[in-house]
Amino acid sequence: MPGHVASILVEDCFSAVPRMARRSLEIQRDSLEVIAVTGSVGKTTTREMIRTCLAPSFKVHSAEHSYNTLIGCGLSILAMPEDSEILILEMGTNHPGEIAEMVDFFPPTISMITEVAPAHLEGLGSVEGVLEAKFEITRSPFLKAFFYFGDNRLLSARTLSLPSNVRSLSVGFGKNDFSIMNPNFSLNAGIPSLTFELAYEENTYHVASPLFGRHSALAAGFGIATALFLGASIELAISGIQALQPPFGRGRFFRLASGAVLLDDSYNANPASMKASLSESLLIPAQRRIAVLGEMRELGADSLTYHRELLPYLEHFSRVFLMGALWRSIFETSPCPSNVELFENLLSLCSAFEASLKEGDLLVVKGSHGNRLDRLVDALVVGGTQ
Repeated sequence: MPGHVASILVEDCFSAVPRMARRSLEIQRDSLEVIAVTGSVGKTTTREMIRTCLAPSFKVHSAEHSYNTLIGCGLSILAMPEDSEILILEMGTNHPGEIAEMVDFFPPTISMITEVAPAHLEGLGSVEGVLEAKFEITRSPFLKAFFYFGDNRLLSARTLSLPSNVRSLSVGFGKNDFSIMNPNFSLNAGIPSLTFELAYEENTYHVASPLFGRHSALAAGFGIATALFLGASIELAISGIQALQPPFGRGRFFRLASGAVLLDDSYNANPASMKASLSESLLIPAQRRIAVLGEMRELGADSLTYHRELLPYLEHFSRVFLMGALWRSIFETSPCPSNVELFENLLSLCSAFEASLKEGDLLVVKGSHGNRLDRLVDALVVGGTQ
């Protein structure tokens, strides 16, 4: 152990870090608002939106990267400045009890669920199992407000079980406490533009953002809703959203050296996010639309069914490159469409199409993180301009 570095010797870091973080949080409890975010899609983008909306008005500390485990949350707390007024944590799960443990260690005052959809079904069993696992985020004894995606009927019904002292606030595209109206997305010269209106009580707020797709208005909606609830400056919140760049791998656009436009949505994928990404891509004008898709993993026994549901979207792409055994299994019993090519690994995929990209092409890259399609994106972006 270096003598010039302040150190704490523990028997097991995996248990010591959460314990130290819990104690640190207890010391600051009375002066700190703790926001916890979970959901099947959009956790990190929503977390960043909340941070962006609150930072001009409060001293905000937020988790970095995808630190959404017990250890990740613990590390985020231990890095928090003493004068922080708001802490934003991201909580993920692939088995029951995982979020409950995080909430027990780090109880939030405000919780939110961005969506409940098929994801991590190998550990959670069903969409109902996903709902129950995500809903563990409401178990905090300090909880005073719960924000949720109000268009999801299953999730909306579950909120009725919350204690009367917890205020439930819905965000969504239908009739909600915070209603997103007139979402519109366009891409001009490789620059994305998302606009929408958010209605709350008697007020309507006009929002512009460089995020990809109309579905991304939901993340911004959660950010503005949180800002309104906590009394932050809405003018500064909306201004921050307009300048925010999406995280890498989550709907970010690049103009490549070939002149093609790359949509990097490679960080992760499940049926809901894959359908949103593909359907929104079809609305972007392009001479050719090309998709590179990895597998959607951890979907359990119905995995092939969820992959088959994407086939109608693929018909509208000029070329489609599919990587992984799950895709290959689908075409063992049915003919492979003429616009589709199958690949076993990333190396063979990378060398297959790069030279053929040209001005006017839109290239969409998406798949579960285990596919590591981010490496393909890195290889393509080198030498291009963002």
